[in-house]
Amino acid sequence: MRLTKTRRRSDRGVGTGLIVLVIAVAAVLIVLLFKLAGSEAPAIRVANPPKGLGQKTEITVDASDAKHNLRSVAVEVVQDGQIVHRSNLVISDRPHRWWKFWSAGPVSSTHWKVLVGREVIPQLKEGRAALRITAANDSWGRFFRGGQSETTLDLPVRFAPPQIEVLTNLHYINQGGCDMVMFKVSPGTTESGVEVGSYFFISFPAKESAPETRLALFAFPYNVDPSTPARIVARDDVGNQSIANFTYKVFPKKFHTDTISLTDDFLNRVVPPIMAATPELTDEGSPLKNYLEINGHLREIDSQQLTELSKHTASTFLWTEPFLRLPAKTEASFADYRSYTYNGQVVDHQTHLGFDLAGHEHMPVRAANDGVVVFAGFFGIFGNAVVIDHGCGIQSLYGHMSAITVKEGEQVKREQEIGRTGQTGLAGGDHLHFTMMLDGIPVNPIEWWDPHWIHDRIQAKLEPSAK
Repeated sequence: MRLTKTRRRSDRGVGTGLIVLVIAVAAVLIVLLFKLAGSEAPAIRVANPPKGLGQKTEITVDASDAKHNLRSVAVEVVQDGQIVHRSNLVISDRPHRWWKFWSAGPVSSTHWKVLVGREVIPQLKEGRAALRITAANDSWGRFFRGGQSETTLDLPVRFAPPQIEVLTNLHYINQGGCDMVMFKVSPGTTESGVEVGSYFFISFPAKESAPETRLALFAFPYNVDPSTPARIVARDDVGNQSIANFTYKVFPKKFHTDTISLTDDFLNRVVPPIMAATPELTDEGSPLKNYLEINGHLREIDSQQLTELSKHTASTFLWTEPFLRLPAKTEASFADYRSYTYNGQVVDHQTHLGFDLAGHEHMPVRAANDGVVVFAGFFGIFGNAVVIDHGCGIQSLYGHMSAITVKEGEQVKREQEIGRTGQTGLAGGDHLHFTMMLDGIPVNPIEWWDPHWIHDRIQAKLEPSAK
């Protein structure tokens, strides 16, 4: 009898121990799962967060997860406690995989541009609203209210677009050339300029004391139809946009054509140095094929780089006098349409977007006007080149030089020597390739060399704003 009681007490002790052990293990698992739930959430980032919501506000949302697949991302607009808009961006509907408990899944990241303005939310009212972005992954944490992230922005809502007042009357533009329009915008305007087809030419303050008075140099590029509409566009910090028309007349221009005969001697001289200096190019197996890659693909790369350089422009004019022309013979003009032949066969077509000026060998190259050097070095098809910024989007390029005597960041004065002519890059002989650019787009230099054009198109228009 005593033995039976002792055994029962022992059994109860073992049972109690097992229960305690199970409870302890469960507690550890619960703590572990909650810890996982709190640490396995996606990352959300709103690139360049908007300062408010307007008629047409675009936001850029990035979501990423280093361990798990994203299941969904949602963008909500909440006003007066109510969800007035929701964009569901479903990434994956694949089920959760149990082995991810200890195994990291693939990296998952996404990127969207989403419109959240009144154009897509008619019931949105002026005042304030919350922009809420949520993201969820397929981790275990989602079963414990983890595995998800949320970012909320409290923003003002405004619908009134900027106001535009045109200040200049007559604008005459040659195809391939430029002009300047002046206008006023209402306070709160963050971006304004002239739109010509797919091109947008940004404006700058006419003077620091009156930032609402703007000047915008604009061009009708050589390859843009003269009937393409031009208009002033202004946007505020919440994406509201206004459009204003102004009076202008475009004069069409017929550009020259030319034929260049490629020889083996020329190809063997110009191709190897450029290929050696340009890792972006692939050897196509022959001097001619490599030349065509340089004349086409590298030319496009150079154009893109000029666009990037144009972003490094001063917000005021750095010059006061007309631009200088190298005193040399014109060998090629702006927008000449070139056909390239090899052994009597046409192998390529390109447009020459500058002036080729040839004098004596290694003659001095002088800065066309005051400015700041934004590039000095080897520049693709232009060989050794210098790019000078003159402010408000205006830049000049000097190519094919044999020597460069200035460096990037250096301030230069009009007529200052910046190097010597040469035949680097795709040059057939010693000369200077000179290009004028507006926002990185080549324009006809003839206008900028003309004192009367400078006075009528720019200086005379600036005089009223200077008072």
